Amino acid sequence: MTISTQWFQPSDIPQLFESTVGIEKESLRLDNQGNFSQHTHDSGGLGGRDYHPYIQTDFAEAQLELITPPLKQNQDLINWLAGLHQITAAAYPEDLIWPASPPAKLNSDRDTIPVAKLSNSKEVAYREHLVQVYGKDVQLVSGIHYNFQIKPQLVHKLVGSRFPSFIQATNQIYFELGRRYFRYRWLLTYLFGVSPYVDSTYESKLFGTPPQTIMRSIRQSRYGYRNANSINIDYSSLTSMIESIEKAVNDNFLSLEKELYRDVRFRGGQKVRDLLCQGIKYLEFRNFDLNPFTPYGITKDQIDFIKLFLISLLFLEGETDDASVNLGNRLNQAVAEAHPQTPCPDLEEGKLLCQSMREVAQVLKENSQIDLLPLVEKAEAALEDSKLTLAGQLINECPDPANFLAWGLEQAREFKQGYQKRPYHLHGFENFELSTQDVIKEALKVGLKLEIVDPMDNLIKVSHQGHQEYIRNGNMTAKDSLISYFLMENKVATKEILKEAGIYVPQGQHFNEIDEASHYYPFLPEQGFVVKPKNTNYGLGISIFKTLPSQSQYRQALEIAFEEDNTILVESFVPGDELRFYVQAGEVLAVCERQPAQVVGDGKHTISQLIDQANQHPLRGPKHFAPMTLLEKGKTEALQLEANQLSFESIPDKDQVVYLRENSNVSTGGLSIDRTDQVYDDYNAIAIQAAEALGTTFCGVDILIKDYTAPIKQTGDYGVIEANFNPAMSIHRFVGQGQDRYLGRAVLQELFPELTWPQ
Repeated sequence: MTISTQWFQPSDIPQLFESTVGIEKESLRLDNQGNFSQHTHDSGGLGGRDYHPYIQTDFAEAQLELITPPLKQNQDLINWLAGLHQITAAAYPEDLIWPASPPAKLNSDRDTIPVAKLSNSKEVAYREHLVQVYGKDVQLVSGIHYNFQIKPQLVHKLVGSRFPSFIQATNQIYFELGRRYFRYRWLLTYLFGVSPYVDSTYESKLFGTPPQTIMRSIRQSRYGYRNANSINIDYSSLTSMIESIEKAVNDNFLSLEKELYRDVRFRGGQKVRDLLCQGIKYLEFRNFDLNPFTPYGITKDQIDFIKLFLISLLFLEGETDDASVNLGNRLNQAVAEAHPQTPCPDLEEGKLLCQSMREVAQVLKENSQIDLLPLVEKAEAALEDSKLTLAGQLINECPDPANFLAWGLEQAREFKQGYQKRPYHLHGFENFELSTQDVIKEALKVGLKLEIVDPMDNLIKVSHQGHQEYIRNGNMTAKDSLISYFLMENKVATKEILKEAGIYVPQGQHFNEIDEASHYYPFLPEQGFVVKPKNTNYGLGISIFKTLPSQSQYRQALEIAFEEDNTILVESFVPGDELRFYVQAGEVLAVCERQPAQVVGDGKHTISQLIDQANQHPLRGPKHFAPMTLLEKGKTEALQLEANQLSFESIPDKDQVVYLRENSNVSTGGLSIDRTDQVYDDYNAIAIQAAEALGTTFCGVDILIKDYTAPIKQTGDYGVIEANFNPAMSIHRFVGQGQDRYLGRAVLQELFPELTWPQ
């Protein structure tokens, strides 16, 4: 085989690798014994199947279909699959997700396996038609669909020089790519086909029961997704293909065009004839078995290899024809129905295909940071030794078909444990801060369309039926104005506005120079005070003194505050418990008490060692990326210890609580305790009044309260110390004690009131 520049140049290869891929993954939901789950799809509390873009059902009610958006980066596809699997596993906590394509256990009475209970009666009727023609067994075989779109900018470059129009360019390139795929896909079936076992009663109504001999891929064999032999599609040209599909429907060999089971679908319109005027938009490759060794049905290496395979096909010399397509079909069936340890049927052609891929991979490596040569080498090794293929590995690990159910269930249980790890994270989206992760998770659950605008800035777009909203950091939206953010960020302005609204705030002064602030020392209140930056969030730069410190300690606190801002505040300390009120649209949705960062002595270890031990807690992690922030050994902590005649090397007594900070921000290591149902309503009213005065829809109001269970009786019973334009919703979502509050969901409910929200 020779590398051809019929359409693209070798210099285009890095951009070709930026072509988008989307994954559709079907899976069966089972109970712990391997029976089909009796839980309906709607029982999972997910958004409706009429509109959900990511979590659907395929043929059966217990047959999931997880759908990623088209993405350039293949790792992003794995990230999406990770998140969708985590959400689905949480929606059906009693179920297992079967990891293989064919069912290992079928109900003896197939009528007890319900088809998907869809609201669209035509879709239900279509599924019932499939039962009559092919049988339920065939429809229950699951797999992966791989959607591939060539980067459109590269095709546009060909218009004028090689093609008169963009549509003619896409139609010719995609159609020829599809034919080449038909011809050479046997290599992918050889490498990745992995459905050798199935329930012994499995039967295709068209082709009967598979032979007892083990085959590489039942799904790709004649006993899998296959139309009757009488249905012939002419792939000599796009027009011929369209006409032959339409004829099969008109002659009642197919009920609908989508009933055609072929390994390539040409996508671009509602009807195949639309392709002529609208153009082929992308290709859907439908011949991949689920990889039972991975929790998501496909690995990044597989996605990379398939993409490399497709790009390599674009550079093959010459065109294929209908005869080539038929030859490819015969080769693919022979490979699928062969024993998994049967040697490669055409070693020479396999090596030539790998050589073409090697040449493309070499260009890619030389012009980008992507090295796929190891994947080619791995494929070449599998060509020489069929035991290295996925099917070869499976029958080596599970050689007895009678043990396949037990083996698959064990895999499913292991994968389920992985889905359930770190529930405070949205798997695959861990680089977002926690509040944004929670909003994304709720959006994916309910079926809002999600677009990542800027992951570094935690900026996303969610939409539903033409209505779209941008969200930053979990709750910064168009509902609030920029001026409201500035007012809450500026602590001096916040205090003045709240004071004018009749809300009590601590008294104090603000300073622009450290020497000016230092000279204020003689006027400091002996009963306690706070030093903090004017513009701060997450507790940064704050020092709290409950008694008068030394002048050097005060100076050090000033230095810490001035590191965060050019203006600092020195204000009186209000005694009491610090509570964070989360206010949304004039209503308090959550209240939590925050306790300062602390360690508890054991009489043996130093404070430094106790900090190290506390940081091993599974809920502790980097700031904003775990429910509990790692405890630090910084200047603020050292100053707090010094004020109590302690140091990091001190050994506290057993059960002695040592506070590392006075401020109780969770972002600086504090603990959160839910108090939503315990706080007296007077304080809810104060928080709502503060939010209204600042003109904000979403905010967090921090209030120090002497007794939050009792009404306000006099000035000094409380003090509002600040308001936050970006309150950390995660401190309410994952509390140390008490009830979790689902604020990510609440944000989306506020933004999309027209959506029906499942309970």
